[in-house]
Amino acid sequence: MTLYSAVLFVHVVSALGIFAALSLEAVTLLHLRRSATASEARFWMELTPELPFWAIGSLVFLLFSGIFMTTQMSGWTLAWPRAAVGALLLIGPLGGVTGRKMRAMRLACASNTADELDLLEKLRDPFLKVSMSMRIALVMGIVLLMTAKPGWEESLGIVAASALLGYLSAILFWRRDTVSPIARAEFR
Repeated sequence: MTLYSAVLFVHVVSALGIFAALSLEAVTLLHLRRSATASEARFWMELTPELPFWAIGSLVFLLFSGIFMTTQMSGWTLAWPRAAVGALLLIGPLGGVTGRKMRAMRLACASNTADELDLLEKLRDPFLKVSMSMRIALVMGIVLLMTAKPGWEESLGIVAASALLGYLSAILFWRRDTVSPIARAEFR
C-alpha cells in the first residue's frame, strides 16, 4: 500500500463520516422540530452529543487528505479541486453557527428551568433547516465535482446551484410548523 492509497482511504472514510453526521443531524433536527415538550427535545438532543466533533473531525480529515492528493497529482491547476475546497469552506461556517445554536439548546434542555415555549420556538429556528439543507446539497455538489471534474464555469455553476438547491429545498420541503395544532394549543 502506498501513502497515496492510504490517504485516499482516509479521504473516502472522511466523506462517509460527513454523510453519516449529516444524516444523523437531519434525523435529529426532524424529530426536534416535531417535539411537543422539552422532555421530548431533551431525548433527541442527548442522542448524539458528540456529533459536532465527529462532523468537524471528518471535515478536517477530508480537507487535508484532499489537499494532499491534489498536490500529489498536481491538480491545483484544475478548477474542480479549488471549487470543492471553496464549497467545503462554505460548509464550515454553516455548521459552526448551527453547532452554536444546538449547543445553546442542549444547555437549555439540560437545565430544567428553561421556558418550554421559548425552547420549542428555538428548535424551530428556520436557520437550522436552511443550514442542514444547504450543507447536504453542497456535499452532493462536491461529489459531483469530484466525479465530473469540470472546468471553471461548470465548477462554479455546480457550487452555486448546489447552494441554491439546498436553500430552496429548505423552503419547499421542510414543513414550517411540524408541531400538531393540538400540541401547540396545550402551550397557550
